[in-house]
Amino acid sequence: MSQLPAVCAPLRLTSATTAEKRARAKCDRDVKLHLPEALYDDLAQLARADSRTVGEYMRIVLERHAYGALGVYRG
Repeated sequence: MSQLPAVCAPLRLTSATTAEKRARAKCDRDVKLHLPEALYDDLAQLARADSRTVGEYMRIVLERHAYGALGVYRG
């Protein structure tokens, strides 16, 4: 099994227009996650490297996963 780099490249949204649309969307839903301490610590490190809070970082990760997957199914 290959070793992952200590810090992955920062997550950046694909375009300014997409980022603006998502930024304007009201975040009014909560999701409670139970995470192992090690996973949370790793996410916090990745978020710090991208100058984001853990919550904001996770929102971007989930958006990329969901909308990337939907693009495959719709495409």
